[in-house]
Amino acid sequence: MGGIYNRSICAVLAVLFLSMSMSGCLSLVLGREIMEGVRGEPEIKDEWTPYDLSHSFVIDESGGNPLDQIEAEKSEDIKIDETVSKIIIVFKTSVNYHVGDSDQRYVHVKLLWCDDSGSNCDTANPIYERMADNGSYSQETFELNREIDQFEDGLWNLTINGLGAGTSTGISTLDFEDSWLLLVRVARPCLEFPESKPECTPLVDL
Repeated sequence: MGGIYNRSICAVLAVLFLSMSMSGCLSLVLGREIMEGVRGEPEIKDEWTPYDLSHSFVIDESGGNPLDQIEAEKSEDIKIDETVSKIIIVFKTSVNYHVGDSDQRYVHVKLLWCDDSGSNCDTANPIYERMADNGSYSQETFELNREIDQFEDGLWNLTINGLGAGTSTGISTLDFEDSWLLLVRVARPCLEFPESKPECTPLVDL
C-alpha cells in the first residue's frame, strides 16, 4: 500500500513540474487542480478586515490653554462587495471638563452608501450617523448582517470629525485628552485548508 501511495505522490509531482513548464493560464489551472486534489476538505470561515479611525486631541505637547479647542477629521472608503456578510461599528467619545454653553466640543460620525467609484453618495439616508454633542457618548456596537439587513454594494464612505481639547505636559494631575473611538470590521467568507492554516483565501479572490 505504501508503494502505491509513494508512486502516486511521485506521479503528482511529475505532472506538477510539467505543468510549471507550460505557459500562461493553462499551467496555473492544471497546477491548481492537481494541488487541490491532494488537499484536505476546506472550511468556510469569516475573514475580518479592520478599520481604525480613532483619535485623541492634544493641543500642545508643551502645555497649552486647556480651553482651546481644535478640529480633527478622518475618512475612509470601504469596499462593500457581494461577498461581505457582516459590518460591525464600535463608537464612543470621551470629553473631559465640560465648561457649559461656551463649550463647543462635539464628534460627528457618518457612514454613507456611495457607488463603486466612491461618488454619488446618498447623503440623505446615512447608513449610520451619530452626533456626540457637548458630552461623552457611551460605547455602542452597531451591526449590519446581510442575512437580516438589506444593504447595497459600493464604495462606502465613513467620515468622522470633531472639535476637542487636550494637553500633554507630563503632569498627570493636569493632563487630559478628549478622544473618540471608531472601529469598523468587515467580514467576508474565505476558504481555509487544513494544510495551510491559518491562511484563509477570500472567496472574492477565487
